[in-house]
Amino acid sequence: MNRPAVAALAAFALALSLPLDAVAAQPDIDQVRAATAKLIGLLVEQGVLARDKGEVLLDEVTKPVARPSAAATADTTPVARSGGGAKDNASGTVRVPYIPQFVRNELKEELRAELAAQALREGWAGPGVVPAWVRGLKWDGDLRTRLQFDRYADDNVPAVNVTETNRSRATTLLNTSEDRQRMRVRARLGLSATLDEHWAVGVRLTTGSTSDPISSNQTLGVYNNRYTAAFDRAYLRYRHGEEFNVVAGRFGNPWFGTDLVWANDLSFDGVAVQWTPRIAASARGFVTLAALPVQEVELSSADKWLFGAQAGVEMPRLIGEGGGKLGLGYYRYTNLVGRSSPAGRTDNEFTAPAFAQKGNTYYNIAGDPARPLLGLAAEYRIVNLTGTLDLPLIAGKHALLTADVAKNLGFDRAAVAARVGADVEPQTVGWLARVAFGDRDIAKWGDWQVFAAYRHVERDAVLDAFTDSDFRLGGTDAKGYILGGSIGLGKQAAGSLRLLSADSISGAPLSVDVLQADLLLRF
Repeated sequence: MNRPAVAALAAFALALSLPLDAVAAQPDIDQVRAATAKLIGLLVEQGVLARDKGEVLLDEVTKPVARPSAAATADTTPVARSGGGAKDNASGTVRVPYIPQFVRNELKEELRAELAAQALREGWAGPGVVPAWVRGLKWDGDLRTRLQFDRYADDNVPAVNVTETNRSRATTLLNTSEDRQRMRVRARLGLSATLDEHWAVGVRLTTGSTSDPISSNQTLGVYNNRYTAAFDRAYLRYRHGEEFNVVAGRFGNPWFGTDLVWANDLSFDGVAVQWTPRIAASARGFVTLAALPVQEVELSSADKWLFGAQAGVEMPRLIGEGGGKLGLGYYRYTNLVGRSSPAGRTDNEFTAPAFAQKGNTYYNIAGDPARPLLGLAAEYRIVNLTGTLDLPLIAGKHALLTADVAKNLGFDRAAVAARVGADVEPQTVGWLARVAFGDRDIAKWGDWQVFAAYRHVERDAVLDAFTDSDFRLGGTDAKGYILGGSIGLGKQAAGSLRLLSADSISGAPLSVDVLQADLLLRF
């Protein structure tokens, strides 16, 4: 039944429930009888009213009005006032068909049931009911404020800012000596829409710089100017059951790992496919394949790409309520190595990285020595093994152990020496060990966790552009420790304190201590 018909029938039911005096007040009793007959026919046609009951009502509606005698009229209380409709010639009293009360009650109940059923089917009414498209929307986000102190050692030496040097074509140095304190804000707001059991889309808006892919922090103190905001995720997703998942566009990190290889705020462009078969009652495997463009070059077919594959197993009930996860990945970059341009020409300048931090081996690829342009000297083909273990303790607390190891198989000592013009010792291993005690998640008041980690990332172990940006303020060729803790301050509210102390491994002296005090709210 369509909504107009239901509305009409509801109006009819309301009319049936009125006192006969009100019905009789209508201007033309013949029109009332005709309309009533049509509505009864519609009720029967829609299946709301049984045919036999409808026929009884039609008989009542179409029955001729009896003309009472004057004496009878004098002894009978009128059911409606005069002034419209059919009148008795003797007394002027209006007569209307009588519908028994039990029939009117039954009609009202049947109409109520039909309206409620249709409202639930179509999602346009009913207690607690919202349309299906609204139920498919999901908002999420967080806002973090940070107070950060950067302290530099007195014996640090100047270091080249690769990104700014390539942008300005003049040698630019990083700050390696002036201590710094700043307030920072990170805000993220995401929306996903589930269209059906297979398809979904998602977008996320975040603060941060459009020239820095690994950090969403916005430094405060810009003369009260507005923050920069941009979409860092825009993707579509296809799922088939619980085991198959494809995502394309710009999306979050598809790999299981730590910030040894991938910075926490890093998102990826491209397409990723994941298969998660169940291999035992308490174990599920995972295989992830991805093709991710790093830089598209308009005037060359040598676009820069990242291809990756990872396989592993997850056991959520390995030890009581504690679990474990192990993953082995292989990540290969193509066309990332810088190529020198002939003297006085710019043929290969596109091979210079558009973004870098510090630590990797670079050399000048510019055709004009007066306008420096730094390119990567080594290939990056990284094997990465990551494992986590959750050990339940007393009082619902846990010990959380993490280990991560990376090795760059693409470093060719002879090829690097030929590019740089000097022998470069291979520094191609990175590793991280972390232990945490307390609650697994900081989600409510009183939850807590303390942690300690040691990190050792050699010069060309991973690509410096995409590793963590906080440890020694980003990049590779760094070793040191991380200490900290978090505490719940309310529902989805947490405060944390973290100290990161790092020194260089084989390069020029560069030591930095970073202290971060955060307040994070999730929603």
